Amino acid sequence: MGWLDRPLPQAPEFFPQKAVDRLCRIAGADDETDRTRLADELRTIADVFWVAAMSSPLGAQGGPASQTPDERKRKITSSVLRPAEKLIEALSDENLTLLSEWPDELPSTPPNRDTLIDELIKIRNRTRDLFEVLDDRKRKGSAISQEFKIDLANALAEVFERYFPNAQPSRGGYDRTQNPSSEYQAFLTTCAKEVFGDDFKFSGNVLDEVAKLRGNR
Repeated sequence: MGWLDRPLPQAPEFFPQKAVDRLCRIAGADDETDRTRLADELRTIADVFWVAAMSSPLGAQGGPASQTPDERKRKITSSVLRPAEKLIEALSDENLTLLSEWPDELPSTPPNRDTLIDELIKIRNRTRDLFEVLDDRKRKGSAISQEFKIDLANALAEVFERYFPNAQPSRGGYDRTQNPSSEYQAFLTTCAKEVFGDDFKFSGNVLDEVAKLRGNR
């Protein structure tokens, strides 16, 4: 997560052997299926998306609550952008006399004012860039939680196609019920629940978008 790295909750053990065996039964695996390698690839995907879910307001189980772009912008403005702008102004040459220490000698280590201003400007600029991204997402009607699910489903679909080439990578019809209608949909749904719990679901719209990305019907 770059400069936003922070301590995260302890990650669960993803895809133990029992779960992998169940996925293989769902997908109709044969004796040639490399279950160890399959488990490793699924764990890699799980780790990447779990870290994202624990670090972003996506509303995933155990992670930050979901927020709309407007909600995020309001909170960022009040808690980050405005304080940063006020500090940049307060540390400017025009206002620096407020911090005059004459004629005293203070015991604490002085900060580097130029570095501090430079870093605050970076935060301000980074925040404004984020606002542009959030505004663009709002215009397109593309919720970040929806994008997250599409990316996750697409990654799982790619694994499914490689490890189970004899299974049809489709939903088996325009099924929007809770019960998967194909080995493909059952595999994706079961994998997602293994990582994010039983409440995590791929909507029909998500699966349709993945089908378009992968050129499947």
